[in-house]
Amino acid sequence: MKKIALYSFIGVLGFIVVLLTVLLNYRPQVPQLEKYRIDSSLPHSGNGMVVQFTGNTNILITDGQTSILTDGFFTRPGVAKVLWGEVEPDETVIKYCLEQAGIQKLDAVIPVHSHFDHAMDSPMVAELTGAKLIGSGSTANIGRGLDFPENQMVIPNPGETIQLGAFKISLVKGRHWPYPNPEMRAKLLDREIINPVKPPVSVFEYYEGDSYTIIIEHPEATLAVHGSAGFIPNILDNFDVDILFLGMAGLETMDDEYNNNYQTHVVEALNPDVIVPIHWDDFFVPLEDGIKSRSLLEKVLQGMDVKKAFEMVEERNPNRKMVVLPLWERVNVAAIRRLD
Repeated sequence: MKKIALYSFIGVLGFIVVLLTVLLNYRPQVPQLEKYRIDSSLPHSGNGMVVQFTGNTNILITDGQTSILTDGFFTRPGVAKVLWGEVEPDETVIKYCLEQAGIQKLDAVIPVHSHFDHAMDSPMVAELTGAKLIGSGSTANIGRGLDFPENQMVIPNPGETIQLGAFKISLVKGRHWPYPNPEMRAKLLDREIINPVKPPVSVFEYYEGDSYTIIIEHPEATLAVHGSAGFIPNILDNFDVDILFLGMAGLETMDDEYNNNYQTHVVEALNPDVIVPIHWDDFFVPLEDGIKSRSLLEKVLQGMDVKKAFEMVEERNPNRKMVVLPLWERVNVAAIRRLD
């Protein structure tokens, strides 16, 4: 009898493991990723302003003289470590990703907020590339936990514009996407990191800090990087951009009223010609394995549905171009703006 019970337990456990493996590795089809993916033959020379997507909300923006990278999150620890273990920057992985991206020197690394999947690697990326680390006091405490030099960190005052070469950078304080799970909201949102974060630590030590829309003005074009699907009404009304890098993660879990407000106070307020979706990929997958959309497991457990998020943006923006950038490839901003 005991053997039968044991074999039954092993069988059930094996079934659960197989089921979770299938759910974690199956990716629901997202036709928009192909529909809007730019042609690899587009110009990507060093002439003029260039952008490069390196996963999640990592965007390199350079004019050949000055280079800015948002976030720089490359370590991408696995699901088990994130949920039940501790995380820390992986220097080997970070160096591999910087090499893949052809990034040797940066002038600034700017996290959109201070959660682990945005700011955990930022100080190390800044150190390896000689960049300044620009962000909130919470981001600075992530830097302090990694012994990043104090004189290389910049915490801008509200309304302050930072000049880097021909770029003018404004960090507009906004709001993070409101997790549907109230426990997650209480743990991670509307909280500052008040002491240095010394990894390895739980992901729940990386509080939000300040969430920013990063406005980057340049004589060639004005860009906005809006990393999370949250908003503050009317806060972006005084800005107008050519290209909007729009955070998608979690938008599909919200109701129509929320989506309408998000579109009104972010997309319509900034009035871009081109929308480039970001934060749509599965950041548990190492970048050496390529870029992948979110798993069926995330859809089952959290309602994450990349296809639905794209559809919500498409429906409200039929007259705006949408572009999906390929991983690692540099593309001229002028070419993106000329797309039909």
